[in-house]
Amino acid sequence: MKIIPLLLLTLSLCASCVSNPDAEAHRLALWNFHYEKDINNEYRVYDSISIPFRGDCEDFALTLQKQIGGNVWFVAREGKENHAALVKNGFVYDSLSAHPIDMNEYQGEFIYIIRAGHEL
Repeated sequence: MKIIPLLLLTLSLCASCVSNPDAEAHRLALWNFHYEKDINNEYRVYDSISIPFRGDCEDFALTLQKQIGGNVWFVAREGKENHAALVKNGFVYDSLSAHPIDMNEYQGEFIYIIRAGHEL
């Protein structure tokens, strides 16, 4: 059967995408996250990324932070709406990106750290 070699190839290609527990948590969070525009600028921090949760970019970042740590940053993006993303160990875990991005390659300026309960 050719299924086994194909499965091994698929797993080896994905190994670079999911090479650590933080990247795996990011992938799980993305899978369960449903974007919802923030109306009252409130923060929602969920206890789990294993079940569906909703909110905007800072809700995603704060919820993922609760799972893996790191700092949630307010990010200015030239020509685009401001954003929030989680940064840990030099990688950016973003609700807009399928994979963690090296902080040096990330398109945006890190302005300040967001803490739940503080307004943007």
